Amino acid sequence: MKEKVPTGIPGLDEMLEGGFKKNTNVLIVGGCGSGKSTMAMQFIYNGAKMGHPGVYVTFEEGAEEIRENMKGHGWDIKKMEDENKIRILAIEPQDVMHILRGEYGRIEDAINELGADRVVIDSVTSIEMMIESEFEQRQGVLKLITWLRKSGCTSLMVYEKAVDVHSASNHGNMESIVDGVILLYNLRRGKTRVRALEILKMRGARHMTNLVPYVLEKGITLQPHQTIFGDFVDEKRM
Repeated sequence: MKEKVPTGIPGLDEMLEGGFKKNTNVLIVGGCGSGKSTMAMQFIYNGAKMGHPGVYVTFEEGAEEIRENMKGHGWDIKKMEDENKIRILAIEPQDVMHILRGEYGRIEDAINELGADRVVIDSVTSIEMMIESEFEQRQGVLKLITWLRKSGCTSLMVYEKAVDVHSASNHGNMESIVDGVILLYNLRRGKTRVRALEILKMRGARHMTNLVPYVLEKGITLQPHQTIFGDFVDEKRM
């Protein structure tokens, strides 16, 4: 049985029967404010605390902005960086194309220097913005995923897109090339909002399939034994 990589995210490892499979790639899909980047950094931060260094590659935010945002969850990212347990790589938009051409030098150097076995790519949406052709998008991401697997890293990719609980497919053409897909919903029920997570796909692994509520405070905390009741409004169909 393939080794599991615990996320340390309360409730998620239980849903995954121990964590992600080692050397796999998981897509985290959700709309603005759903907690995608928080979940991705939580995976990196918790790994660093457990002795597994990680590299966080961002195509959108600067490193200092990420550090400041994560302070709100009580995470001292700078301290982890100083201890060589975390590395944030901010890739400028004009350099994203170099990554897609297979020029992984900066990422590879960071992985080797830290001895990292966890990587986050934030976000795949930036790749889609740079390339119009779906075929080229797919090939670029597939090449990156293949390289990450060969590097021995378990990786998460962030994908920004509002997901619809009434639709089975919300994440473009990426589903078939990644090992797992996690959807983050921000559902409206009457006058309130309910955040919920669904593990849509996890190749070669057993996992919970129900819609699970979560809170976004001091990181993400899932409540896998709570049930979401009621009808939700599909705002796209109103």
